[in-house]
Amino acid sequence: MTIKLNYQIYGEGEPIIIMHGLFGSNRNWTSIARQLADNYKVITVDLRNHGESDHAPVMTFTEMADDIVKLIDECGLQKATLIGHSMGGKVAMVFGLLHQACLDRLIVLDIAPFDYGSRFEHLIDAMLGLDFDTINSRQHADEYLAQAIPETFLRQSLLQNLARDGDKFYWRIQLQAIRNNLSILGAFPALETGLSYNETVLFLRGGDSNTIQPEHHAIIKGFFPAAEINTVEGAGHWLHIDQPATVLEKICSFLDRQ
Repeated sequence: MTIKLNYQIYGEGEPIIIMHGLFGSNRNWTSIARQLADNYKVITVDLRNHGESDHAPVMTFTEMADDIVKLIDECGLQKATLIGHSMGGKVAMVFGLLHQACLDRLIVLDIAPFDYGSRFEHLIDAMLGLDFDTINSRQHADEYLAQAIPETFLRQSLLQNLARDGDKFYWRIQLQAIRNNLSILGAFPALETGLSYNETVLFLRGGDSNTIQPEHHAIIKGFFPAAEINTVEGAGHWLHIDQPATVLEKICSFLDRQ
Protein backbone atom coordinates (compact mmCIF):
# COMPACT_ATOMS: atom_id res chain seq x y z
CA MET A 1 0.00 0.00 0.00
CA THR A 2 1.46 3.35 -1.05
CA ILE A 3 1.47 6.35 1.26
CA LYS A 4 1.79 10.10 0.84
CA LEU A 5 5.34 11.39 1.07
CA ASN A 6 6.48 14.78 2.26
CA TYR A 7 8.86 16.53 -0.15
CA GLN A 8 10.47 19.83 -1.05
CA ILE A 9 10.97 21.19 -4.58
CA TYR A 10 13.88 23.36 -5.71
CA GLY A 11 14.33 24.89 -9.16
CA GLU A 12 12.90 24.05 -12.57
CA GLY A 13 13.92 21.75 -15.39
CA GLU A 14 14.40 18.02 -15.79
CA PRO A 15 13.29 16.35 -12.54
CA ILE A 16 15.65 14.75 -10.04
CA ILE A 17 14.34 12.95 -6.95
CA ILE A 18 16.78 12.58 -4.03
CA MET A 19 16.24 9.99 -1.30
CA HIS A 20 18.00 9.94 2.08
CA GLY A 21 19.32 7.04 4.14
CA LEU A 22 18.03 5.35 7.29
CA PHE A 23 17.25 7.83 10.10
CA GLY A 24 17.61 10.72 7.65
CA SER A 25 15.23 13.17 6.00
CA ASN A 26 14.97 15.40 2.95
CA ARG A 27 16.80 18.13 4.89
CA ASN A 28 20.04 16.13 4.65
CA TRP A 29 20.18 17.05 0.96
CA THR A 30 19.11 20.71 1.05
CA SER A 31 22.53 22.16 0.19
CA ILE A 32 23.21 19.90 -2.79
CA ALA A 33 19.60 20.21 -3.97
CA ARG A 34 19.85 24.00 -4.04
CA GLN A 35 23.00 23.83 -6.13
CA LEU A 36 21.51 21.33 -8.57
CA ALA A 37 18.43 23.55 -8.79
CA ASP A 38 20.34 25.95 -11.04
CA ASN A 39 19.70 23.47 -13.85
CA TYR A 40 17.15 20.93 -12.62
CA LYS A 41 13.87 20.56 -10.78
CA VAL A 42 15.06 18.83 -7.62
CA ILE A 43 12.65 17.01 -5.31
CA THR A 44 13.99 15.95 -1.91
CA VAL A 45 11.83 13.31 -0.27
CA ASP A 46 11.10 12.04 3.23
CA LEU A 47 10.73 8.27 2.82
CA ARG A 48 7.97 6.52 4.72
CA ASN A 49 8.30 6.59 8.52
CA HIS A 50 10.85 9.40 8.21
CA GLY A 51 10.64 13.18 8.44
CA GLU A 52 7.14 14.51 7.84
CA SER A 53 5.95 11.63 5.66
CA ASP A 54 3.15 9.31 6.67
CA HIS A 55 3.85 6.28 8.82
CA ALA A 56 3.26 2.66 7.84
CA PRO A 57 3.86 -0.65 9.62
CA VAL A 58 5.65 -2.23 6.65
CA MET A 59 8.77 -0.93 4.89
CA THR A 60 9.59 -3.23 1.99
CA PHE A 61 11.71 -1.75 -0.76
CA THR A 62 9.09 -2.60 -3.38
CA GLU A 63 6.50 -0.60 -1.40
CA MET A 64 8.87 2.32 -0.97
CA ALA A 65 9.62 2.25 -4.71
CA ASP A 66 5.86 2.31 -5.30
CA ASP A 67 5.68 5.39 -3.04
CA ILE A 68 8.07 7.12 -5.45
CA VAL A 69 5.93 6.09 -8.44
CA LYS A 70 2.98 7.72 -6.69
CA LEU A 71 5.06 10.85 -6.03
CA ILE A 72 6.07 11.08 -9.70
CA ASP A 73 2.41 10.89 -10.68
CA GLU A 74 1.43 13.44 -8.00
CA CYS A 75 4.02 15.87 -9.38
CA GLY A 76 2.73 15.40 -12.93
CA LEU A 77 5.98 13.88 -14.19
CA GLN A 78 6.52 11.19 -16.80
CA LYS A 79 9.91 10.09 -15.48
CA ALA A 80 12.70 11.30 -13.23
CA THR A 81 16.35 10.84 -12.38
CA LEU A 82 16.78 9.16 -9.01
CA ILE A 83 19.60 9.76 -6.54
CA GLY A 84 19.60 7.62 -3.41
CA HIS A 85 21.96 7.28 -0.46
CA SER A 86 22.18 4.09 1.62
CA MET A 87 18.59 2.94 2.30
CA GLY A 88 17.44 5.50 -0.26
CA GLY A 89 19.92 3.96 -2.68
CA LYS A 90 18.25 0.59 -2.27
CA VAL A 91 14.87 2.20 -2.95
CA ALA A 92 16.37 3.80 -6.07
CA MET A 93 17.81 0.49 -7.27
CA VAL A 94 14.52 -1.37 -6.79
CA PHE A 95 12.71 1.46 -8.56
CA GLY A 96 15.17 1.20 -11.47
CA LEU A 97 14.63 -2.55 -11.75
CA LEU A 98 10.84 -2.55 -11.42
CA HIS A 99 9.77 0.79 -12.93
CA GLN A 100 12.19 1.40 -15.78
CA ALA A 101 9.64 3.33 -17.86
CA CYS A 102 9.57 6.00 -15.13
CA LEU A 103 13.34 6.24 -14.74
CA ASP A 104 15.58 8.67 -16.58
CA ARG A 105 18.97 8.18 -14.87
CA LEU A 106 20.12 6.47 -11.69
CA ILE A 107 22.78 7.43 -9.13
CA VAL A 108 23.41 5.31 -6.01
CA LEU A 109 25.56 6.45 -3.07
CA ASP A 110 27.50 3.99 -0.91
CA ILE A 111 25.24 0.96 -0.97
CA ALA A 112 25.06 -2.27 -2.98
CA PRO A 113 22.16 -4.64 -3.72
CA PHE A 114 23.42 -6.84 -0.91
CA ASP A 115 22.21 -8.23 2.43
CA TYR A 116 24.16 -6.34 5.08
CA GLY A 117 22.19 -7.85 7.95
CA SER A 118 20.38 -6.05 10.74
CA ARG A 119 22.80 -3.71 12.52
CA PHE A 120 20.96 -0.82 14.11
CA GLU A 121 18.81 -2.24 16.89
CA HIS A 122 21.03 -0.68 19.57
CA LEU A 123 20.54 2.79 18.08
CA ILE A 124 16.78 2.49 18.01
CA ASP A 125 16.64 0.99 21.50
CA ALA A 126 18.66 3.94 22.82
CA MET A 127 16.31 6.38 21.09
CA LEU A 128 13.22 4.57 22.34
CA GLY A 129 14.68 4.66 25.84
CA LEU A 130 14.57 8.44 25.95
CA ASP A 131 12.15 9.46 28.72
CA PHE A 132 10.26 12.45 27.37
CA ASP A 133 8.71 13.10 30.78
CA THR A 134 12.14 14.11 32.06
CA ILE A 135 13.98 15.33 28.93
CA ASN A 136 13.78 19.13 28.92
CA SER A 137 16.34 20.12 26.26
CA ARG A 138 18.23 18.81 23.27
CA GLN A 139 21.40 18.91 25.33
CA HIS A 140 19.73 16.70 27.92
CA ALA A 141 18.69 14.26 25.18
CA ASP A 142 22.21 14.27 23.75
CA GLU A 143 23.72 13.50 27.16
CA TYR A 144 21.35 10.56 27.61
CA LEU A 145 22.05 9.10 24.16
CA ALA A 146 25.82 9.51 24.65
CA GLN A 147 25.72 6.68 27.18
CA ALA A 148 24.84 4.21 24.40
CA ILE A 149 26.03 6.12 21.30
CA PRO A 150 29.48 7.66 21.92
CA GLU A 151 30.02 8.79 18.29
CA THR A 152 29.19 12.51 18.27
CA PHE A 153 28.40 12.81 14.55
CA LEU A 154 26.10 9.78 14.59
CA ARG A 155 24.33 11.00 17.71
CA GLN A 156 23.82 14.49 16.30
CA SER A 157 22.45 12.99 13.08
CA LEU A 158 19.91 10.94 15.03
CA LEU A 159 18.93 13.98 17.10
CA GLN A 160 17.85 15.77 13.93
CA ASN A 161 14.74 13.60 14.26
CA LEU A 162 13.93 15.10 17.66
CA ALA A 163 11.00 17.51 17.48
CA ARG A 164 9.18 19.64 20.04
CA ASP A 165 5.52 20.36 20.64
CA GLY A 166 5.23 23.01 23.30
CA ASP A 167 7.12 21.76 26.34
CA LYS A 168 7.27 18.15 25.13
CA PHE A 169 9.85 16.53 22.87
CA TYR A 170 9.04 13.60 20.60
CA TRP A 171 10.58 11.58 17.76
CA ARG A 172 9.12 12.53 14.41
CA ILE A 173 10.61 9.34 12.98
CA GLN A 174 8.52 6.15 13.46
CA LEU A 175 11.11 4.20 15.41
CA GLN A 176 9.12 1.08 16.27
CA ALA A 177 8.06 0.47 12.67
CA ILE A 178 11.67 0.89 11.54
CA ARG A 179 12.89 -1.51 14.20
CA ASN A 180 10.29 -4.08 13.18
CA ASN A 181 11.56 -3.87 9.58
CA LEU A 182 15.33 -3.78 10.14
CA SER A 183 15.90 -7.24 8.67
CA ILE A 184 14.08 -6.14 5.50
CA LEU A 185 15.98 -2.85 5.35
CA GLY A 186 19.33 -4.55 5.79
CA ALA A 187 18.69 -6.96 2.93
CA PHE A 188 17.91 -6.56 -0.76
CA PRO A 189 14.61 -8.00 -1.96
CA ALA A 190 14.37 -11.20 -3.95
CA LEU A 191 13.22 -10.00 -7.36
CA GLU A 192 12.37 -11.77 -10.57
CA THR A 193 15.26 -13.93 -11.81
CA GLY A 194 17.31 -12.24 -14.50
CA LEU A 195 15.87 -8.79 -13.83
CA SER A 196 18.36 -6.07 -14.75
CA TYR A 197 18.64 -2.41 -15.69
CA ASN A 198 21.00 -2.10 -18.64
CA GLU A 199 21.53 1.67 -18.85
CA THR A 200 24.56 3.33 -17.28
CA VAL A 201 24.26 3.73 -13.50
CA LEU A 202 26.65 5.75 -11.34
CA PHE A 203 27.64 4.19 -8.00
CA LEU A 204 29.63 6.44 -5.67
CA ARG A 205 31.40 4.85 -2.72
CA GLY A 206 33.19 6.55 0.14
CA GLY A 207 36.90 5.81 0.10
CA ASP A 208 36.86 5.34 3.88
CA SER A 209 33.61 3.34 3.88
CA ASN A 210 33.44 -0.45 3.84
CA THR A 211 29.90 -0.57 2.45
CA ILE A 212 30.90 -1.21 -1.18
CA GLN A 213 33.85 -3.60 -1.31
CA PRO A 214 35.44 -5.31 -4.36
CA GLU A 215 33.41 -8.45 -3.65
CA HIS A 216 30.23 -6.41 -4.11
CA HIS A 217 31.12 -5.32 -7.64
CA ALA A 218 29.95 -8.56 -9.26
CA ILE A 219 26.66 -8.34 -7.37
CA ILE A 220 26.16 -4.77 -8.59
CA LYS A 221 26.99 -5.76 -12.16
CA GLY A 222 24.51 -8.63 -11.96
CA PHE A 223 21.64 -6.16 -11.64
CA PHE A 224 23.28 -3.19 -13.37
CA PRO A 225 25.66 -4.49 -16.08
CA ALA A 226 26.69 -0.97 -17.20
CA ALA A 227 27.35 0.29 -13.66
CA GLU A 228 30.23 2.71 -13.10
CA ILE A 229 31.65 2.43 -9.59
CA ASN A 230 33.61 5.52 -8.55
CA THR A 231 35.33 6.34 -5.26
CA VAL A 232 35.08 9.62 -3.36
CA GLU A 233 38.37 9.85 -1.47
CA GLY A 234 38.39 11.24 2.03
CA ALA A 235 34.76 10.28 2.62
CA GLY A 236 33.02 7.69 4.74
CA HIS A 237 29.49 6.35 4.37
CA TRP A 238 28.00 9.87 4.53
CA LEU A 239 30.09 10.92 1.55
CA HIS A 240 27.74 13.78 0.58
CA ILE A 241 28.43 15.31 4.00
CA ASP A 242 32.15 14.50 4.15
CA GLN A 243 32.94 15.66 0.60
CA PRO A 244 29.90 17.58 -0.72
CA ALA A 245 31.77 19.46 -3.45
CA THR A 246 33.28 16.28 -4.90
CA VAL A 247 29.97 14.42 -4.75
CA LEU A 248 28.20 17.31 -6.47
CA GLU A 249 30.89 17.45 -9.17
CA LYS A 250 30.62 13.71 -9.86
CA ILE A 251 26.82 13.88 -9.98
CA CYS A 252 26.86 16.83 -12.38
CA SER A 253 29.49 15.23 -14.59
CA PHE A 254 27.41 12.07 -14.89
CA LEU A 255 24.21 14.00 -15.63
CA ASP A 256 25.91 16.20 -18.22
CA ARG A 257 27.07 13.27 -20.33
CA GLN A 258 23.95 11.15 -20.20
